[in-house]
Amino acid sequence: MVPLQAIDPNVPRAERVSATPPRLVDEDDEEEVVSSDSDSDVGAQLPGRPVARDPYSDSEADRIIENIFAGTDVVPELHEQQRADTFTTSGTHGATWCRKLHCTQPQAFAEVQGMRTSSRRGRRSLDNTNFEPIDYWRMFITDDMLDDIVCATRVRVIQRTARTPPDFYAARHGAAAWPSRTLRKQEHKPMTKKDLEQFFGIAYGLGVAYKRGIQDAFSDDWLIGVPWVQRVMSFGKFQRLKNSLSVDIPRERNVEHVDPISNRDVSKIGVLMEKFKKRCLHVYQPKAELSYDEQVAKTNTRFSKLQQRLRHKKYNGIQIYSLCEAGSGYLVTFVTRQPTPEFSIEGAMFSLLKDVSDKWHRVYADNLFISTKTLRWCKDNGIYLCGTARTTHGFPAAISRKFGGALEEGEYSWRMTRDGLCAIAWHDSVVTQFMSNWHNPEAMDVIRRREKGQRDRSSRNAPKVAADYNKFMGGVDQLDALRGTYTCRIKAKKWYFSLLWWMLDVAMINAHHVYCVEEGKAKRKPMTRDKFIKSVVESLIAKDEHPDAPEVENDGSGIKRARSETGTKM
Repeated sequence: MVPLQAIDPNVPRAERVSATPPRLVDEDDEEEVVSSDSDSDVGAQLPGRPVARDPYSDSEADRIIENIFAGTDVVPELHEQQRADTFTTSGTHGATWCRKLHCTQPQAFAEVQGMRTSSRRGRRSLDNTNFEPIDYWRMFITDDMLDDIVCATRVRVIQRTARTPPDFYAARHGAAAWPSRTLRKQEHKPMTKKDLEQFFGIAYGLGVAYKRGIQDAFSDDWLIGVPWVQRVMSFGKFQRLKNSLSVDIPRERNVEHVDPISNRDVSKIGVLMEKFKKRCLHVYQPKAELSYDEQVAKTNTRFSKLQQRLRHKKYNGIQIYSLCEAGSGYLVTFVTRQPTPEFSIEGAMFSLLKDVSDKWHRVYADNLFISTKTLRWCKDNGIYLCGTARTTHGFPAAISRKFGGALEEGEYSWRMTRDGLCAIAWHDSVVTQFMSNWHNPEAMDVIRRREKGQRDRSSRNAPKVAADYNKFMGGVDQLDALRGTYTCRIKAKKWYFSLLWWMLDVAMINAHHVYCVEEGKAKRKPMTRDKFIKSVVESLIAKDEHPDAPEVENDGSGIKRARSETGTKM
């Protein structure tokens, strides 16, 4: 620790306090850098002045650094890095940085946006030309997935019926009264695929405009009741379906999975989520720009190790790392965060980006995921990656935000490695750090910013990497916003239901986006999202789609039983 210096009381305070540092950029040596796509006269009139030479080499900047790191060993090394044209950083994310351009022309995107021709809508799809909204939904929630859920639910009911009664039930009703009346109904009238579709249809329909509880929706009150819900099924049947619902699909036997990070390792619902992930990848080819971030499936359960205590949010939940299309929020691929030694943030990112490799997608991420290692890995696998960066992840400290006093608003400084990685420190409202494996650090663009006291946004010059990041980073946030508007989430005690509601919400969002893209290609005006959900709900609650699944008549097992001192009699 640096010892405190004694203050001489005879020296005036004005002489002890250093004055505001002057402008550090030499006016004779500075150069204007304007994008080749924009008009040079327009770019010269915009506020924000790009700096071609590094302003940190001035003596005033050296004085600022000495004041920050006084008494430490960092000052000589930073002096040497800032004055040298080439310097090398050490550590896990070390690299050799210089002021020379080593960027090349980026590769063109190798795919075409749109629904893949090999996409199938399930076993009930007969016509490949006329697509209804329900057909788009069944692209993501297929008949095979519904069959798996129905089978898992029936198995769960049989297992619960065959086991010994719980202690609280035996003490209250007697062991001879087991299984309970609800279990008997679930056993003799098992769930069918149509029951499951109607259950999902009610959840979707109430999520569009109804904000009260499920029990109120089934109420006979003319003010708060929902008549169409009562015509589909009774409240008792809805509760039985919800209580018996299971998504614990068994894993495939004798099948080895190479990827150590997968949704299959999630208990109860992992196999179903992995099938849903494959459908998201198979149905639709997203455009070039993608965003990578984390989202949360809300839950406050105490019975799952997957739940994360999120200090930066107002709620807790299960974190899901997601890759989404920029501008639409379409979920391309995802993986659930798991508390295992094999799981890591970097490993999860590599696992998801393998699904879109060798196509030269432009992926944007925040500083949690950007490092020199991830940038090099992505470039070797045919992926362009950029985003904000931290000095602990390889951003050179010589141009970091700690020395923002040497940059005035609108100015920036950059360094580059020989393999094409660039690091840029740009003073917007504060000094912001970016790293990229494909941007030209001298390329400029125009961004718009709000200023205090002005109604309209003002334009200013900015590095191309900053403008692209602001434009394409919000794909995952857009998906979260869409899930928040119309959600089928129902309050439940089982922790894995939060992942089921999340999956159903994302399936509807993805289905509507693919529908809008295909309608745009056909030059037709697509339906709004609420009308799209209404059309899907009407198809789900229809009662004439499964003639091969007759209901089992009541055999008397559902008769209400009277209590006695020794137990319950039929």
